[in-house]
This record gives sequence, C-alpha cells and structure tokens, in this order.
Amino acid sequence: MLSRTKSTIREEVRQRISTLPEEIRIQASQRMEEAIAGRPEWKMAETVALFLSLPDEPQTRGILRLAWEAGKRVVLPKIDIREGLTWWRMPQSNLPETSTLWEPSPEKAEHVSVEKINAFLVPGRAFDARGGRLGRGGGHYDRTLSRRARGAWVAGLFFAVQEVELLPQEPHDIPMPFVVTENGWRKTG
Repeated sequence: MLSRTKSTIREEVRQRISTLPEEIRIQASQRMEEAIAGRPEWKMAETVALFLSLPDEPQTRGILRLAWEAGKRVVLPKIDIREGLTWWRMPQSNLPETSTLWEPSPEKAEHVSVEKINAFLVPGRAFDARGGRLGRGGGHYDRTLSRRARGAWVAGLFFAVQEVELLPQEPHDIPMPFVVTENGWRKTG
C-alpha cells in the first residue's frame, strides 16, 4: 500500500511539473541559485555534493558554475551496485546537456568519500513542510545522507509545485532540514 501511495504521488507531481513552461522552470531555477548563493551555509561549504539535473528538475548547471567560481570542490554522484552512491570530484569543464541520467567517469574524476562532503543539494520528486522527501524510488540519497559527516548540511531542491501536504515516511527516510524552491530557502520541520 505504501509503495503504491508513493507511486501515485510521484505521478501526480510529475504531471504538475509537466504543466510548467520551460521559461518558468528556467526562471525558478535562477531564483533558487540566488537563494543558495546568499546563504552563509553555502559560503562556508568547501565540498559541495550536487547532481546534474534532468529536464524536469531544477536546473543545477548555474549552481555548479557558482561553486566553481567560488573555488569549491564539486562532487557529483555515480551509482555503484555494491556501494550505492559514490561521489566524484569534477574539474571545471563543460558538462553535457542531456535529457537522461548522466554520471561522472571515474577515469576523469577523483573519488571523494561521503564523510568529506560539507553540503548536499539533493533532488527529489516531492517534499512536505516537515522535511519529508520523496525520491525516484531507489533509496540512494537516503543511504548516502545517513553516512554524512556531522555538521554537513542538506537542502532539497524543488519547484514549489512539488510540495504536497504530507508524504508517507518510512524509518530509513532521511528528512530534509532545508528546502530551496523559487520562493527561497526555508527551514522545515
């Protein structure tokens, strides 16, 4: 029952996002970049875990550029069957424009342990005001965030239309202490 409920929510939110014109999504992503760039948490972070966004997610290439311009180490995730998400430092470069999941190549990147990451900007399908986050269903981010260093901050990146009243939560789900939408950065809980 719980997984069916999560599947239903994923589909409802996917439909909401699909109604947002591309120009609105671009503007929303730019407002998220501005909200992040002004935060003291962002300014203090040395190693930032990001993701290369899919077309229906807030665009992260601008945040990547901001991080590189600020001299931050940027790490991107790669799924490893045995370890879950592994993190790879990306040198400044032109990242591919893609409409599918893109992962760094270990031959061209440096592995960074999750404990050395100061900040995590996390994708998701839906969120609620308590900090509940619904991902795509693999549990990869929940497992990673359960191993993060004490003091590392976490914020979910979402469009405002991805907020739902209440998400079903399981014991392994890691709540988002912060959420960033086009309406700004906010504390949850």
